[in-house]
Amino acid sequence: MRRALRAHIRDVLAIAGLILAGLFAMTVILVNQRAVLPSWVPLIGTDRFELKADFTTAQAVTPGQGQSVDISGIKVGEVSSVTLQDGHAVVGMEVDNKYASLIHTNSSLLLRPKTGLNDMVVEVDPGTQSAPEVTEGSTIPLASTKPQVNPDEVLASLDADTQQFLKLLLANGAEALDPAKGRDVKLSNALRRLDPFARDISRISGALVTRRQNVANSIHNFQLLSTELGDRDQDLVNFVDSSDAVLASFAKEQASIRGAVQELPGTLKEAKGALTSANDLALQSGPALKKLIPGAKATAPALRALRPFFQQTAGPIENQIRPFTQQVASPVTHLAQISQGLGRASPGLRTGFTNLNEGLNALAYNPPGDQEGFLFYVPWLNHDLNATYLLQDAYGPIRRGIVLESCGTARTADSVLQAEPYLRMLYQLTGQPRVPNIPGCA
Repeated sequence: MRRALRAHIRDVLAIAGLILAGLFAMTVILVNQRAVLPSWVPLIGTDRFELKADFTTAQAVTPGQGQSVDISGIKVGEVSSVTLQDGHAVVGMEVDNKYASLIHTNSSLLLRPKTGLNDMVVEVDPGTQSAPEVTEGSTIPLASTKPQVNPDEVLASLDADTQQFLKLLLANGAEALDPAKGRDVKLSNALRRLDPFARDISRISGALVTRRQNVANSIHNFQLLSTELGDRDQDLVNFVDSSDAVLASFAKEQASIRGAVQELPGTLKEAKGALTSANDLALQSGPALKKLIPGAKATAPALRALRPFFQQTAGPIENQIRPFTQQVASPVTHLAQISQGLGRASPGLRTGFTNLNEGLNALAYNPPGDQEGFLFYVPWLNHDLNATYLLQDAYGPIRRGIVLESCGTARTADSVLQAEPYLRMLYQLTGQPRVPNIPGCA
């Protein structure tokens, strides 16, 4: 034997190399394919979590073909076996250990085709976290599983009329989506236009998810409000009756409301103009107010300097000016009564002052050329009047004039002032002497 091995050592090594190459290629193929080897296979074996599920039918479910077990579209395991037990199918699954903790006892399983050739996939809804996790080797009951429903089963459940209507619907749908008329492109464009809408709805849904607690609080508060309103049914009846009376009153004022509404556009137009002017004023006053800030800051020392002045004037205002104002209150009241007729005379006064203004303008006008205006001759007139009517003494010019007042006139004035006190101040302003101040009349 040793002699034969030595003679054919090259052939033996070649055969051993081929065997090793075949094992390596088989290992690479098995690793890159969907087949999963058990844990007892060295290096490439995997330990998995075993789980079973009862289905009413396991049509097109074939173990060993790499049919996956998915959670939220992510592969977590594969179908390992299919058996018949008590008239229903039992599908065995092997789930990766890192995903096994996601599946709970209230989970549900669906059989769905992944391709048009019925390459089946087990879709797993893992359930809620409040439920306990499934144990290895446990079986999910029929109540939590649903098999694949074929189109012929759906059609078989329809009656003859419904099947005929469905055929018409499909035929008309095919005509509506006829590619020759470009209707499929129009439908595609319409569906593309829905993409922004779907994106915005997704954002709204995301915001609602983040505001779930607020929505729950709103629903709870609405329930409390509804309960409180249910306990206050009589108050609601009274409120409705009062609202009906108020609305009836509004209905009686329909003409007034219509007139107010008709005046509303003009009011809004004027308000718009006023707001526009106010905006312009604000835009113009902003820089001006900013420039006034240094002046306002500079007034602070002046105001502090005025504090002693205000403190010193408090006594005179309180002890002198206030009694004086109290004394002149009655004469001022009578003056107000006397001036009531000035309102009717003001238009004539306005006209008179207008004419007076025009006359003063004419007097102040200086025409071009050598001819002088009236104001040029006013100094000469004043000089002539001074020379004619004034006397000169050590204190300067004195205008000629004399006021004659007899003792009887003075006594009559005193009796009138005693009867009308509000005229006393006016008489004192004229400087006329009183009876005690006139020699020989006392």
